[in-house]
Order: sequence, then C-alpha cells, then structure tokens
Amino acid sequence: MFTFAIVLNHNFNQFMKKKLVFILMSLLFVVGAYAQRMVTVQGVVTDATFKEPVIGANIVVKGTTLGTICDVDGKYVLENVPADGTLVFSFIGMKTVEVKVDGKTTVNVELSDDVQKLEDVVVIGYGTSKAKDLTAPISVVKSDQIASQATTSPMSALQGKVPGMNVVSSGAPGSGPKVTIRGLGSFGDTSPLYVVDGMFYDNINFLNNSDIQEISVLKDASAAAIYGVRAANGVVIITTKKGKRNTKARITYNGYVGVQTATNVLDMANSHEYATLVLEANRQAYEPLVKASIEKFGGNYDSLTFGADTDWYDELLRPALMTNHGVDIAGGSEKATYAVGVNYLYQNGIMDTRNSYNRLNFRANFDFEATDWLKVGSNIVISNSEQYNAENSAWLAAYNMPSLIPVYDYSRSDDEAFPEKFASPQQIGLTNNFSNPVAIAKYNNNSLNENFQVMANFFAELNLIPNKP
Repeated sequence: MFTFAIVLNHNFNQFMKKKLVFILMSLLFVVGAYAQRMVTVQGVVTDATFKEPVIGANIVVKGTTLGTICDVDGKYVLENVPADGTLVFSFIGMKTVEVKVDGKTTVNVELSDDVQKLEDVVVIGYGTSKAKDLTAPISVVKSDQIASQATTSPMSALQGKVPGMNVVSSGAPGSGPKVTIRGLGSFGDTSPLYVVDGMFYDNINFLNNSDIQEISVLKDASAAAIYGVRAANGVVIITTKKGKRNTKARITYNGYVGVQTATNVLDMANSHEYATLVLEANRQAYEPLVKASIEKFGGNYDSLTFGADTDWYDELLRPALMTNHGVDIAGGSEKATYAVGVNYLYQNGIMDTRNSYNRLNFRANFDFEATDWLKVGSNIVISNSEQYNAENSAWLAAYNMPSLIPVYDYSRSDDEAFPEKFASPQQIGLTNNFSNPVAIAKYNNNSLNENFQVMANFFAELNLIPNKP
C-alpha cells in the first residue's frame, strides 16, 4: 500500500510537469504570435491623374487614433500597425481609400478626385458656381450639418464648422450669437450681412435650423463685391428648402426634447471654509460677521459650524428644458414646386426664475414656371416670438455673496421682507455691496421682448436668351 502511494505521487508529479511545460509553451506561442501581428508599413501616396505625390495626405489605422501624414515626396512610414488591420487614406477633395494590410510592409496608394464634391453647386453673390471653379474662400455648410444641432439660431449651429468664422453664444434663451468673419473690423459693428433667399437681414434668429437647405459663407471682397459696403464684414447666404418638381407631397416631421445644464460651475467655499479663511486673514475685522451669522441662524463658534451654509450657484441653477417640433410639406408638379412648414421652439433658461424663449414660425415658398421664358415665385416667413430675460447681475452677486446666510429667513416681518421672506446680508453686518442673489433673480422685471415679423418677397425671372441645348 505504501509502495503504491509512492508510484501514484511520482506519476502525478510527472503529469503536472508536463502540464506546466505545455502551459509555458502556449504562452510563448501566444506572445510570439502577438508580436508577429504588429508590422511597420511604408509607402507612397500619389495622384491617380497626374501621378504626383499627394503632400499631407492622411493615413490612419481604421478604428484607432494611430496615424501619420505624407511628406513632400508623398512618402509615409507607420509603425505598430496590426498585420490584419486596415489603413484609411484621405485628402481634401479626393476620395477616401481603405486598404487591408494583410501582413504587407509596403502599401502604395493612388487617390482620385472626388468628382461629386467638385461638381457641387455653391451659391455666391453673383448666382451659383461649381466648387471646382471657385478661387475665392467660400465655405458651404449643408442642411444635415445644421439640422443635427440643437440650437435656437442657425448661426450657433455653425460653431466650429467654418474656418475663419468666430461664433460666440451667450447661452441666454433665444439670444443669437456674436459672429465675426476673419477677425474684428475697424468699425463698431462687425457682424456679417445675411442674405436669405435674396433678401437682406441683420440676423437670422427667426429661422429654424430644419428650414435651411444650405449656408454659404463669403469671406473675401471678390466673392461679396456685389453687395457693396454692407459686405465689408463678410456675407452669409442662406438658401431655404424648396419642393422638387414631379414629386408627390411629402410630409416630414423633425423634433427633439432635451435638457440643458450648466458646466464648469465654480466650486465656492462653504461656511466653515469661508470662516476659517477670513478669521486667519483678519480675525478682528471678520469675527463679528462670523458670530452674527451663528447668533442669527445657529451654529457653534468653537467648531466653526453654521446653521446657514448656502451654495448660491446651486440655488440659482436648474436643468433647463429645450424642445423643438416642426412639420413640413413639400412637393411639385411639372411646372411648379411648393414647400410649406410650421415650427415651434421652446427654450427654458438655466437661471431658476422666469427666463425663457418661445417662437412659432410659418414658412412657405412657391415657384411656378409660367412660360419657357418666365418664372415667378414667392418666399414668405412669419415669425412670432416671446423672450423673457433673466437678471444676469444675480451671477455676480452669487460670486461675491458668502454662504453665511440662508436664502430665506421666515422670522422677518412684512416690513423687512415682502412678499417673500428673503434673508438679507445686512442682517449679519455685511455692507450694501452684498445682495441676496436669489432675491435679485426673483424680483427682476423679467423684461419681455415680443417680436412679430412678416418677411415676404415675390420675384419674377425672365430668360430672354434661351439656353443652349
């Protein structure tokens, strides 16, 4: 029996040794296989038409951020590329090409012109032109890029999409952004000129994002010369959506519901932190203030705990609802097109008071080809909006106000506080330079801006010289 146990143990040890060797060999194989999967790829990117190097072409490993660009000779080198990965080659104005590596270390690629993009028609001051024929700096933003942005103004949707254009939004409900093209001008007003379907406007805050077909931004004098001195700060040309010929009526709904919240909010000191700081700075000056807060609203001076510990930014802020809904009907016959739409927008402000914007829009455009040489039409926009503005001085008051008093003090009499029992900083000895931020927000006049606009233009196009077949 004893001999059998020894033999069993010997066999078991041999088995474990073999198993351990197998595991180690498997791990080495996996590590070796993994190392073999990473390769260094190099090559040349050239133009398919002229066989010239494409300087600055982008090469990226698909699905990763690993990439590089071509040098002046169109050459590139990219390390640590998965052997089974895919390289994506791209360049402005050319078609994007994807190539599987399949373990290769040399990948040469030819890029061809993106004919579709070069043939795109761009609206400019003198009419339209193909993108490939343009020499002036003109940027075009299409409808899908605009409609996908949840903004109250179409110009806010262009933020970061147009080179040389600076768009700064205040965030207030219904407010349009400050737009400058290629820097500030020497005159007071640096806003560009807005042209909507041939009509001039100071802003386009009345338009809904989903109503726009495309926006062209003319940045230099040659492109905007037709508009004269009014175009000194650039021109923004807006083309609204229209119907298509020989199509049945199509009904489209666009809508969203979202919530806006404040970000990067300052983290202010609480009552204990504030009291510790001011007492260390000047105990003689601030000790009466600290003791007055404890005496009035509770707390303990020895441990510097306070009955009042107010985060004023938290009291002022709230999640703000924003919603937009629109219905459009578009279509056309052999000689006429039409597009009709109605849109409602509501935006609440992030300050917790009466602070909102709502707008109801109606838009319609019609084109009719009366004869071979006469075309008539109209564009109509009716907009009705209400904007309640918040008292923005409450933000500064929240920044200055210590947390040593509460928002409300219900022990105050009607003579001291009416109709709401707001606490006052003067109750603990603060000067009139300090105010209750929530009281400022609540007691402001909530200035109301009502705006009703009817914008209509009627046109006739005469083609006196027939088009060549």
